[in-house]
Amino acid sequence: MIAVCVLLPSCGGPVTHEKKAAAAPAAAKITSFYASPPSIHKGEETLLCYGVEDAKWVKLDPPLEKLTPSFTRCFTVKPEKTTHYTLSVEGASRGVDVTVGPPASKPVEMIRLFVADKPEAAAGERVTLCYGLVKAKSAELNGKSVPVAERRCFQEQVTASTKFRLVVKGEDGKRQEADLSVKVK
Repeated sequence: MIAVCVLLPSCGGPVTHEKKAAAAPAAAKITSFYASPPSIHKGEETLLCYGVEDAKWVKLDPPLEKLTPSFTRCFTVKPEKTTHYTLSVEGASRGVDVTVGPPASKPVEMIRLFVADKPEAAAGERVTLCYGLVKAKSAELNGKSVPVAERRCFQEQVTASTKFRLVVKGEDGKRQEADLSVKVK
């Protein structure tokens, strides 16, 4: 029996070269887009962070600054009101909200003043301490009750290096502390 091997490449027949189709470029995608923190008070800042792959361009709406493609990037924003940001790349987009609430109330500093007339004293020497309080309901110095006053000075005798701790409780129930050290030479 005679085998016919004329047209098969494995038998030495004609070889055809097929052109493989070039791989299509990967589609651009947004891998991350978020705000940290997502809720702020008016006047505060937050971070907008994003990550993209295979993107030729990146666009933010509302526009803030020119963005470039990056695997990971964060930048600061300070919106005046609740804002919806949209990040776009060719063929994809994603949104994130930043909620802006009313301005945060700043805590009242009840301890306005707490000082000593000298940071160092000889053993047995008297040191003048002064404090000033506002919106305070009660005050303690090293665990002992002291009068609530806008400004009060008094003398303490120090026999060893001493750390004075002023603890104040406010009309709203909140507490503040301040420390002051006097070193004995």
